[in-house]
Amino acid sequence: MNIIKYGGSRVSVAKDKYDDQFINSLIELVKKYSQQNFMIIIGGGALNKVMIEEAKEKNPKITKDELDWIGIKSTWINAEYVLKKFQEAQVESVCPEIIKDPTKELSNEYKVYFAGGWKPGWSTDYITMLLAKTFQAERVIKVSDFDYVKDISPLDLQELSKEERSAKLKEADDLGEVRWQKMVELVGTEWIPRLNTPLDPLAAKLGLENAYIALYIGREEEIDKILSGKEKEFKGTIVRG
Repeated sequence: MNIIKYGGSRVSVAKDKYDDQFINSLIELVKKYSQQNFMIIIGGGALNKVMIEEAKEKNPKITKDELDWIGIKSTWINAEYVLKKFQEAQVESVCPEIIKDPTKELSNEYKVYFAGGWKPGWSTDYITMLLAKTFQAERVIKVSDFDYVKDISPLDLQELSKEERSAKLKEADDLGEVRWQKMVELVGTEWIPRLNTPLDPLAAKLGLENAYIALYIGREEEIDKILSGKEKEFKGTIVRG
């Protein structure tokens, strides 16, 4: 099982606008590796932002949990849209329902599954790792907008200016392959609001507890190397063991 997590902005680029060109490329990727199984997690993207802004305008006293539920629903809407495109393209063996509970074991009768958010308080990073645990998947791919995870803790950058952060990141070494313990040391074990980390701390902790899972963090164009078995050519960070 290949579990791949995409940020919602890759699918939902603006209000009522989806990137069909990207979705078509995703369809072609799955078709190319039709002998493999896929679990694709979709984030909220622009739709999430729009829905939350509209909710705040209607109800200034809206609670954090209510906002979280709106964000979760936006991931389901995005995932449903991509699922529909897969069905229209006649991709074989696609599960017709979005997975909304990552702890629920499902039959392995399908080759392609889609998932979104779960419940308030849990990031899609954590849900991705939880799905890997539930499905006993040994490979997780997190699509990033950077080449490598840097050997510096985000905790050490949070008080710096934007320019200072950029300079520190430039100086830090790239991490090619690391163990889960190293990732936990980098990001910590507690979620800190507005702290930008390469992986959610709770997701990293779950990876440490299930060290058979290998996590690949890299750009979209690197996915083909992973799926084709050309791991030595992969440009990105691999976390395992």
